[in-house]
Amino acid sequence: MVRGAFLSLLSTLITLLPTLSASAQNGNSTLTGTVTDGLGKAIARVTCKLLDSNDSLLAYTLTKSDGTYSIKNKPGARQITFSYLGYESAAAPLRPGKTRYDATLKRNAIELDNVTVTIDPITRRKDTLIYNVEAFRQQEDRSIEDVLKRMPGIEIDDYGQISYQGKAINKVNIEGLDLMGNQYNQATQNMPAEAVAQVEVMERNQPIKALEDKVKNDRATLNLKLKKDYKARPFGEVDGGIGVSPTIWNNGLTAFNIARKNQLMVSASMNNCGIDLSGMTHAMDYYGSQYNTEPLPQPFLYSPTARTPPLSKQYYLDNKSYYAALNYLHAFTKEQTLRLNVTWWRDNSLKRDSTFNRYVTRQDTVSIYENNKIRDKQDLVKGQLRYELNSRRWFINDEVSAMLSHGDALNRNGSNLGPIEEDVNRRTYYVQNVLNATLNTGPRLFEISSLTRFYRQTSYERASVQGGLPGQEAGPMASPVHYSAASMITRNRIGTSFSVPLGSLMLGYILEYKHNNTAASYLEGKQRGSYWLHTIEPVYEIMLGDVDINVNLPVEYISYEYGGGRAKRRKVMFSPLVDADFTISTLLTADLTVGLIKGADTQATPFNGIIINNYRTYTVGTDSLQTSRTATVSASLAWLNTASMLSWNIYAGWQQIKRERYWSYLYTGGMTVISPVWRDNRHTSWSVVGNMKKIWRTPEISLKGSVSYSYNKELASQNGTEDYIRYSAASADVALNWNKLRWLSARLTAAGNVTWKRPDAFSQGSNVLKNIYYTLGATLYPIAGLQIRADMSQATFEISHGQYSTNIFVNAGARYDITKTVAVMLTAVNLLDRRRYEESRFDGANYAYTGVPLRGREVMLGLNLKF
Repeated sequence: MVRGAFLSLLSTLITLLPTLSASAQNGNSTLTGTVTDGLGKAIARVTCKLLDSNDSLLAYTLTKSDGTYSIKNKPGARQITFSYLGYESAAAPLRPGKTRYDATLKRNAIELDNVTVTIDPITRRKDTLIYNVEAFRQQEDRSIEDVLKRMPGIEIDDYGQISYQGKAINKVNIEGLDLMGNQYNQATQNMPAEAVAQVEVMERNQPIKALEDKVKNDRATLNLKLKKDYKARPFGEVDGGIGVSPTIWNNGLTAFNIARKNQLMVSASMNNCGIDLSGMTHAMDYYGSQYNTEPLPQPFLYSPTARTPPLSKQYYLDNKSYYAALNYLHAFTKEQTLRLNVTWWRDNSLKRDSTFNRYVTRQDTVSIYENNKIRDKQDLVKGQLRYELNSRRWFINDEVSAMLSHGDALNRNGSNLGPIEEDVNRRTYYVQNVLNATLNTGPRLFEISSLTRFYRQTSYERASVQGGLPGQEAGPMASPVHYSAASMITRNRIGTSFSVPLGSLMLGYILEYKHNNTAASYLEGKQRGSYWLHTIEPVYEIMLGDVDINVNLPVEYISYEYGGGRAKRRKVMFSPLVDADFTISTLLTADLTVGLIKGADTQATPFNGIIINNYRTYTVGTDSLQTSRTATVSASLAWLNTASMLSWNIYAGWQQIKRERYWSYLYTGGMTVISPVWRDNRHTSWSVVGNMKKIWRTPEISLKGSVSYSYNKELASQNGTEDYIRYSAASADVALNWNKLRWLSARLTAAGNVTWKRPDAFSQGSNVLKNIYYTLGATLYPIAGLQIRADMSQATFEISHGQYSTNIFVNAGARYDITKTVAVMLTAVNLLDRRRYEESRFDGANYAYTGVPLRGREVMLGLNLKF
């Protein structure tokens, strides 16, 4: 009944889908047959697909060991196809009254050189999709991530986070083992594409074996299957490059050794040519982190500038960056593993920009300009040691992790205040232990999870201001300023689940305690705050055939105290949330979420006094606990047809957040003061996002595109003026790749966006701004082993109404594989020698302009060695 109601609600959209179109036929019969090879020998595990007139998949099955199959006929079915790796595919049109269709598959003719073997790009084995890498890999693809981006249903963001059908994946395994944990981007961005034979996507995979058939999981797990020649031996690459204008370099090393019980990955890189390596330190979404994730506190001190433009960092990042990582896993058995992951990163960059900000009020307009030159030095080392037992009865993992970082930013700034020199220095470390345990007794599950972390940060700021314009005096700086912040948090959960009518009931209790301790050099003593948070968490999972509904009814009680009892608060919060997953067909899935979530802001560090953030920014701290209420509704549809190589997903969401507090801004020429105002306010937003990916194998064309629209309404308060501002943004992008010819490939990407806002107390116009980007590229393969590529990109930004800034970039490169293991490379970046980038934007009620100097023309010669 639930499924029927949902189908009715979405009928307008779904009737557009070919496989769900109405049909006058009745397909109640069962189709049978036998699949053999040319010698009459039965072939097992042949994929048998039932297709309609548009080649859309209606049903599928696999042949048994004796070569026989049985598949239920479907309305609209027109043909049945047979495919198996190493054999040519076969097809049989369906005829009225006929129910038996036998097939004979011929082996593919395979030569060692110069002949392409045709294989099915995607095959299905129950809930696992198997992507054959060679069917998607192009000549210019270097890493397995390059190939993953071409696969339907898979999306990868700028940091390497992988999503499948619109949802972040659980993890990435290599030959069935979890070597990388939440740093799997290090492997996908460095593993050579030619080393991987298949990518297995295990849909709705429950990675904890003790929870299989007990707790459903709507996310996928990826498994990289290596080619036979790359198993149980070292393989990898060494890169070296040097160039001029000025002297630039780019060097790297990647080594893998993937065996049955031991897996090792070592990687390192260093460059000064604008390649940002910080992404290698970013943690990816990872399974089992629901109760064990806690963001780090935000620092009091920060630089007021360093705007990041929407360009490739190779055009503007003036850097010296270094990175190294060691990842090792030992499997005691198939169920017990021990893993070590260590990452080190260093970055020394010079960040320069020119900014102009106009802050609008009813009475006056305040304009602030800055010319910044920041020498930013960052060091980070982090590691984790993890033990895991993953069996049908027991799941135990214990992970000890630690991080140490040091940052120093020296800014020589010319501004309204005159010449300024400011130094912001921070040292941060934490030590953390995470424990998860599950016992499956059959009728019941028992779970324990625990997070304990000790955190500390020390920071200081020194600033000197020389002169200044009349009326532009700086604020009351107390330079040098020293801060120290320490916190301890422990979160512990116990839970159980058992079967009830229509599904299962999970009951959990969470006890959380956090203590904050802060100090400032200009205030006496230390400031202390703490809270106890108790949560009772019942979850009812209802399973109605192809519909899975989770009803979450958590109740929280928080007891907050600050300053030895000077400030106290007690609060009970109830946060019902319902999430429903619908498997409408083998091709189409849907998700619907409705919730009313109440919560307390436990991330903010309490502070009673003025916080000096930088030379011109001051925040009035608060020692009171803020709570909020969030009403949310979202729905999504995801489609994947492996036969037609088409995937798409649509997301729509609405959210309204009611908070007890907002921030009021006071801008003057010399300082910015941010103060809390304790009054209810609402932030309303809604958005619609759609994307698709389609591959045509015969003309070798792939098409990828997305569209989005978002609307926001939120309260703005500055310089005594308050009003709700309403702003919108619409964007679209498309990417087209053509690889029909062996000697030529071409690509086109284009994107555009429009932003606007409604008139309000800060401005009477709509403030429409438009931007457009496109890139054209081509790669030639004139002789075996030689690649010559070139691309041109243009970015046009509307700086103010009717005034545009255009940046055009032309790049080129070549690669020649001397042997299978040795290649030489030549790259040329920014051949037109563009020297400056400009953009403008509306940030809420205000206008901001940014100008960034560019690196200029650079040419590099490189050498690549494979082993």
